[in-house]
Amino acid sequence: MRGYDIRIVDGEEEIQEALALRQRVFVEEQCIFEKSDKDEHDRKAIYINAWSNRKNLLVGTVRCYPDLEIPGQWWGGRLAVHPQYRTKGIGVYLIMAAVETVRKKQAERFLANVQLQNVELFKKMRWKPISSIFSSLGHPHQTMEADLNVLYASPQTTSRRTAERI
Repeated sequence: MRGYDIRIVDGEEEIQEALALRQRVFVEEQCIFEKSDKDEHDRKAIYINAWSNRKNLLVGTVRCYPDLEIPGQWWGGRLAVHPQYRTKGIGVYLIMAAVETVRKKQAERFLANVQLQNVELFKKMRWKPISSIFSSLGHPHQTMEADLNVLYASPQTTSRRTAERI
């Protein structure tokens, strides 16, 4: 993706930047959480960040973490994109990077509780709904599962540099 670097977080400073972006999106903008969106999964999560090369600015983040009870099952979540970068495909590339990351961890399943307004995007990326719509913190969500057999990376969609970092 020209102009952006999508990579697994390297160090505490980048994690703090991801948490700050999540705070902006989920607490301040969407009002899903009152004070913080941090939870017990943050400690074991793999964070993937998207950076603007032109501005050295964090423009998106997502986390992946193993299910605490089901071996081989992973979860994705807290996909947050800076408001000024939401029409540039950042979310799509973060989702692709997350799928590739858990695939490399030999995940058998990869799930996410997706906000209802984002379900169609995930369906276009070949994720399948596996639950009815439910309310989480007062907002409609649906549990979806990635097709881990789909290869997203291609020369047209992922730079060699990005692919090597994921």
